[in-house]
Amino acid sequence: MSCSESVNPIFHFVYERNSVMRIGTYNVLGLTGYPAEEASKDLGDPNTEETAKHFADVFQSLACDILALQEGVALTQIQRIALAMDRQVATCPSPIAWSGHILSRYPILESRTYSHPKPNAADYPFSRTAGAVLLELDEDHLLWVVVLHLHPGLVELRNAEAEHIARRIDELSGMHHPIVVLGDFNCEVGEAIHTMLASKAFTNAMATAGGGLQPTMDTVGLKHGGGWTIDHIYVSSDLSGHLTTAEVIRRDGFRQDGPQQSGLWVHSDHLPVVATLDYP
Repeated sequence: MSCSESVNPIFHFVYERNSVMRIGTYNVLGLTGYPAEEASKDLGDPNTEETAKHFADVFQSLACDILALQEGVALTQIQRIALAMDRQVATCPSPIAWSGHILSRYPILESRTYSHPKPNAADYPFSRTAGAVLLELDEDHLLWVVVLHLHPGLVELRNAEAEHIARRIDELSGMHHPIVVLGDFNCEVGEAIHTMLASKAFTNAMATAGGGLQPTMDTVGLKHGGGWTIDHIYVSSDLSGHLTTAEVIRRDGFRQDGPQQSGLWVHSDHLPVVATLDYP
């Protein structure tokens, strides 16, 4: 399902008045668990109803109103999860195999795909996923959410992706709604995507409200050099004053210190990042 094929209810939406909004991002490794060879003993195939139920419970435990996923799954599986969570869902395709999803408590009014499959798309640009959704928070407030999964290996490709996203953000900014940019950036702060967002007055949620940046890949088997800080949430300047908390979810089930042994696995090789805003 492309971003333009978001799932929306046909009935009139009744808004829940809530001044706290939780937004999260999570690379879910195709719902295989990590390491897959251990997780598969319990989960089985990532496309089964049992696996959908497991991860619906995992995602519910994050208590997010908006949850962006990277390295997602097929249409039928994310629909099962969205239904179990009572969430709307939009999917941004990948030209290769790493689709992205946005699960939302709020109505999805519009969605846009930036990672269209095309010849040589594995190399340029958006080899993973990139897209945006417009959410209706209430009668008076709309929000753009941009989900990204940048290239893991080549800096020059991430730089090109950052240039493309900069143009898309300029387009969205012209509509005068707040913007959240989040996902698996596959790079530490300092690369082009971060400097571009900072130049547009976006705020890194963890740096501002989470006590500083923390590794988002440092579970057992992934601690080389102290881990990697590559999953991020940025908010536009009109939201930065509403940030109250941010955290990398490090509790049991999401990460382990090891040692690795038979039967030991976690939900993904990445950790979720969640930010809370007193908005709208």
